[in-house]
Amino acid sequence: MKIIYGITKSNFGGAQRYVFDLATEAKKFGHDVAVICGSNGALVEKLKAQNVRVISLPYMQRDISILDEMKSFFFILKILREEKPEVFHTNSSKMGGLGNLAARLAGIKKIIFTGHGWEFNAPRPWWQKIAIMKLIWLTIALSHKTICVSEKTKNDLRHFPFIQNKLGVIHNGIGNFDLLERSAARRVLGVHAEDTLVVGTLSELHPVKGLDILLAAWERFTKKNDGLLVMMGDGELRENLEDYAADLGISEKVKFTGYLDNARQYLSGLDIFCLPSRSEALPYTLLEAGFASQPVIATNVGGIPETIENGLSGALVPPEDSETLFSTLLLFSQDETLRNRLGTALKETVSGKFSLSKMVEKTLTLY
Repeated sequence: MKIIYGITKSNFGGAQRYVFDLATEAKKFGHDVAVICGSNGALVEKLKAQNVRVISLPYMQRDISILDEMKSFFFILKILREEKPEVFHTNSSKMGGLGNLAARLAGIKKIIFTGHGWEFNAPRPWWQKIAIMKLIWLTIALSHKTICVSEKTKNDLRHFPFIQNKLGVIHNGIGNFDLLERSAARRVLGVHAEDTLVVGTLSELHPVKGLDILLAAWERFTKKNDGLLVMMGDGELRENLEDYAADLGISEKVKFTGYLDNARQYLSGLDIFCLPSRSEALPYTLLEAGFASQPVIATNVGGIPETIENGLSGALVPPEDSETLFSTLLLFSQDETLRNRLGTALKETVSGKFSLSKMVEKTLTLY
């Protein structure tokens, strides 16, 4: 088949990893694959390194601009009419809306859209949520099939009329990847003492990730306990979070690494992994932490409870609750046996239920 994947941004967040994995795996199966995306970020570099053709979309960006959206729409329409793919698989809300409409007009036989989470679940005014719901409904209506990456993601749409037959669940999956030896990973993260407790997260620094809640919990934890909090990733909130850490008086106990290429290889240097998100679908970083046998503390939002069984393969805490997050951090820090048990159980879950091969097989079958 000729398959074109579309996504708005070319940084390397969860949705971009999804596109990269599907594109490279589909190419291995002998399909003619291309990816259309905005700008020239890490996704573009990684795809080109794997000899996957990239079609640059010069006008596409996350911020809304009516003129740029019109230019993007007609550019996508032109590409689809020239390329004539059997499958056009869109990701992200903007690419989904513009791309699915263009694909309908271009007569593409199979239009697939993947919902990596819904913006109406994020904290925002009610009128914005209603507008977003209508746009998501239209995007799904224009698709032939829509993939939800978790049961919760699908269940969020249970009241949307006329589209239920288009929805299906295919969980995100990951393949094996190399981890640095523990001491080497810790050196890269700036940890030189073997007995230092290292709590970490790997995330875009975005409001929905709840990292301000983690900082508040960490401030309480470090009043009577030693340790280092490592935040791997970059994003729009970095300066705000650094200022907040300074206001809390914990700047020396928090390390912001910025963007790290292949950051998941450093997960072996942590003792505890935290994911305090306000909203999620099914995050790749959680699966990666599981593969690294990390004990995980995460919020019970989105598809996270489909991955972690509280008390058996990790700990689930309420969102926006720094007090419970603090007490759980304290419990984990004092019980290495508990950490090892939970980390081992999560790795078994990830290996058995969330494999890359299963995700690819089910997706190619859908095509």
